[in-house]
Amino acid sequence: MAEKLILGGVAIEVEYKQVKRLRMIVYPSDGRVRISAPVSAGPGIVRDFALSKLQWIEKHRTKFRSRARTGSTGDDAVQYVWGEALPLEIIRRQGYRKIALSDGRIKMYIPPDCSAAKKQELLDKWYRRLLDETAPERIRKRALAIGVEVKGFYTRKMKSHWGSCNCSKKTIRLNTELAKRNPECLEYVIVHELIHMIEASHNRNFYRLMNAFMPGWREIRKKMNSGEL
Repeated sequence: MAEKLILGGVAIEVEYKQVKRLRMIVYPSDGRVRISAPVSAGPGIVRDFALSKLQWIEKHRTKFRSRARTGSTGDDAVQYVWGEALPLEIIRRQGYRKIALSDGRIKMYIPPDCSAAKKQELLDKWYRRLLDETAPERIRKRALAIGVEVKGFYTRKMKSHWGSCNCSKKTIRLNTELAKRNPECLEYVIVHELIHMIEASHNRNFYRLMNAFMPGWREIRKKMNSGEL
């Protein structure tokens, strides 16, 4: 079950789940705020927790808004690629639209009349291609180490999840936004989803397996959620 809480002009999604403690996430993609709360937690406890985090929320929302402005598709824009900020150079000329990495820059070749929406579409497809090229080998190695079989791999742009898995079909799906993040983030999400093929719930066994196959994953998750990675 889920509800919405408004505090200090901030809309906070509250989702009650089978978790042990309160947890808050500010999503880098759009600055949305979500709290995962134990089913047993009362509204007062959740509200007090949210109030104590208002300054933290604003700090990270401000950082993400700044990053979003930096990540525009204007002529003086900067985009993130595997955690590195690179200048985006717009090259207007007739012909096929494409993006290429060259001399530490992202070069976008577009027609003179290309709209902002078309530029964003081109950029989104490019990020998807980066992930499609990078993830399969990482998935193969991690699946071999963990001892699971992966029959399919998909990518898409998602708003609220970094990844997901279908245990019965043995497939995993990854958020194309991962191509903007440090490669550690991709490794963490891959391991997380592969372990779900063994243990569907976030229980003690799940965390034991995470610790075994990726020591330090908690710090990576923390930095992902705060936008540091």
